[in-house]
Amino acid sequence: MSLHPQAEAFLEQLARLRMPAFESVDVPTIRELMGGLRQAQGAPEPITSITDTQVPGPAGKLPVRVYQPSARPGPRPLMVFFHGGGWVAGDVELVDRPLRKLANASGAVVASVEYRRAPETQFPGPAEDAYAAIGALAERAEELGADPARLVVAGESAGGNLAAAACLMSRDRGGPAIAAQLLICPSLAPAADSPFASYRQYATGYLNTRAAMAHFWDLYLRSPQDRSHPYAAPLLASEHTGLPPALILSAEYDPLRDEAAAYGQHLRTSGVPSTVRRYDGVLHVFFLLCESSAAARARTDITAWLRARFPAEDAHRHRTA
Repeated sequence: MSLHPQAEAFLEQLARLRMPAFESVDVPTIRELMGGLRQAQGAPEPITSITDTQVPGPAGKLPVRVYQPSARPGPRPLMVFFHGGGWVAGDVELVDRPLRKLANASGAVVASVEYRRAPETQFPGPAEDAYAAIGALAERAEELGADPARLVVAGESAGGNLAAAACLMSRDRGGPAIAAQLLICPSLAPAADSPFASYRQYATGYLNTRAAMAHFWDLYLRSPQDRSHPYAAPLLASEHTGLPPALILSAEYDPLRDEAAAYGQHLRTSGVPSTVRRYDGVLHVFFLLCESSAAARARTDITAWLRARFPAEDAHRHRTA
C-alpha cells in the first residue's frame, strides 16, 4: 500500500530539518540523530513505577530500567527488552516512552537493558551482554514481581538482532529457559549482498537505508568472517530447532522487511511456532513513534500474543491442582 500519512508527515519533517544520512556522519552524530527521535514520541505515559538498577555483564555492570505496570490477575511475564540503534546508538531513553506504553498495555514487567555499543565494543560483546542480562534478570524475576516461567526476550532493530542471538545462545548453552521471543523490525543478516527484494525496493528514501545498514554492520563486526556467525546473523544459523516461539513484527517500507519474514519461515520449518505481522505503509522506526496508529496496533497485537501464550486461567489451574 502507499505510505501511511503519519509516516509521510514524519519523513517530510526530517526533510525540513535536513537530516543527514546515517552513513555520511560520524558515530557521535549518529547517536545525536537517533536521540532526536524522542522528540517525535509525545509525552511520557504515567506508569505505576520505574526503577533503575544494574545487572552483572561480561565486562562490568549493565544498566537496566524496569517498568512496573498496574497489577493484573495471574502471574506476569518478564519481558527483557533491547533497544535499537544499529548497535551504535540508542539507549534506555530512546525506548522509554514506547516501553511505558507497552508495559501498561500488556501487563508485563518490562526490563530495558543498556548493552555496550559499537564501535567501542564490537561483536560478540553486545550479544554476550544481552545473554548475561537475560540470565541475571531471569534469576530476579520473582523479586521484580514476575513469573520466571514467563520469560520473554524482546528487541527492536539491532536490539531484535541481539534478542534473537541471545535465544540461540540460551539454547546452545543450556539456559536460561526463554518462553517466547518478540522481534520488532529485526536486523538478522548482513546488508552486504543481501538477497532480499526489500533491500532493493527500499534502499533509499525511507530513513533506514541499505547504505546505513551496511555502515552499521561494518561498525558492529570485527571482520568479514563474523558475517556468517549465527550469534551475529541469526538468520544464517544452520539450525533453528529448539528456539522459543516467536512474534516477529515488520514494516513495509523497510529494507529489513523480507528477512523478518524469512526468519519466521525458518522457525516454522524447524518446528518453532512463529507469527510474522507486517504493518503496511509504515517505516522501520514505527514502534518508536509510539503515538502512531501502527505502534498502537503493534501494542495490541503483542498484548494478544502474550495472553495467548500465557493464559491466566492455565496458571490458576496449575496453582490449584
